[in-house]
Order: sequence, then C-alpha cells, then structure tokens
Amino acid sequence: MDERDFPSKKRTLVLRDDQADFYAILDEARGRRRRGGRLHLIDAGRLTVLELERICLSGADLFTSDKAGRAPADLAVLSAAAGKSGGEIAHFQHGPLLAEGEGVVLSLRALRDAAGGGVSLYLSNKTEKRRTEDLAVLAEDARRGNRRLGYYHHGAPAEALEELARRGAWIHVSAAGAGADLPALLLLRDIAAKAAAAGAGLVIHLERLIPEPDLEDLHKAGAFLLFHVPPSDYRSPYRALRAKASRRVLDPRAYYLYSEFMR
Repeated sequence: MDERDFPSKKRTLVLRDDQADFYAILDEARGRRRRGGRLHLIDAGRLTVLELERICLSGADLFTSDKAGRAPADLAVLSAAAGKSGGEIAHFQHGPLLAEGEGVVLSLRALRDAAGGGVSLYLSNKTEKRRTEDLAVLAEDARRGNRRLGYYHHGAPAEALEELARRGAWIHVSAAGAGADLPALLLLRDIAAKAAAAGAGLVIHLERLIPEPDLEDLHKAGAFLLFHVPPSDYRSPYRALRAKASRRVLDPRAYYLYSEFMR
C-alpha cells in the first residue's frame, strides 16, 4: 500500500484490520511509532493472534471486542506484547457477563483476569443490563492491573454509580438521559467528586444543555463536560464554561477509541 494512502500529518491513525493487508498495517504501525505517532487498530477478527501480536510489538494500540471472538489466552498474549512496546489493549464487552461454562468464550472470570493483566475494559448498559456487583469487581481488578474500567451508563443516574466511582471507574453519562432535577444533579456531583478522588472521572455528554449554574457545579466537582451542541453565542454564559471545560483534558484510557461517542 502506498504511504500516501495513510495521512502522515495526523499523529494518530485509526484503522480497521480489514482495510489493509497485514504487512501494510505492520509497516504503518512501525512508521507511526518512528514519527512519534500511534496506530489505533480496530480488531474485526480478520487477523490471526500471531499477526496481531507482531503489530502490537511494533507499537500499535489494539481495540478489540467480544465481537472479534478472541479467547482469554489471546488477550493475555496481546496484552503482554503491547506491554513490551508501551502500547494499549482495549476490550469492549458488548454481550452479557456470563459465568464460566460450555460455549462461553469470555466469561466474567476471564474478563476479570484480563483487567488484572493490563487490558482496559469498557462496557455499556445500552443493550445489556449490568449488575452493579459485576461492574464493581471489574473496576477493582482493573485498578489492581494499573488500568481503569470504562462504563457508559444510559438512563437516569443510579446510586450504584457511586460505588464504581469509589473504585476508580471512568463513568460516562448523557445529559439527555440523566435528567435535570435536583436529586439527579446532586448525585452526579457526588459521583464526579468520588471518581476524581479515586483517580478517574465522570464524563458528561451534553447532547442538550442543562442550566449553566448546574454545569458549573458539576465542573467544580471534577466532572468532564463534553459539549455535543453548537457553540454558544458570545453573550452566553455557556461560552466561558465551555472554554474552561475544554482545558480539562481526558485521559485517553477514559474512553473506547473516540471520546465523542456515548456508547
């Protein structure tokens, strides 16, 4: 593949494993690393584990999921390879958290081991109901593995999120689903403060605006505010808050691949 097909001006390139052949991806990972950039490779299950291992050793960050069909042993091999090159392995669990048994590829126990072994885990309750106790143990194992659990919560904020915050999870919520009543806002403020104290954070995706004083309180508590609405008029009080919020930079491991998406 011609180098011109990959824009070298961007420090980070996102690429699916079915967009190029193995050797082109390997060369790009090495080239990005030499130029001080990164390759973020999305694992769609096309490459073998040995091929992915070579790519990880070359400095790429791998974004995989249960849809790629990787076994627990695969995650262990890839995590070790990434660790040698300073890379990252991120796994998004779309499906349920199941006990070990016949036909279960990635059980809850396997995911706990992966988190403890340096794999960054991400989950959402958008399509699967999540039990607080399962998320809590994953958050704890991730912290022990020098990683953090990333959790995308859809719907009204729940008190259970405070427990995840205490255990150092990165928690994403949407303003569209969080509500703007006082109890919900007070709960979000507590979650933001607890997550910040544990070395992580609460990320609020603003598809709609809530009152500026409430957002100011959440920002003061440590929340990360991501505005997904058009810029405010220069006379708007949101303008100063938006500028201030943009200076609070998210840890790249706080989100799966793209910070803008509420998964």
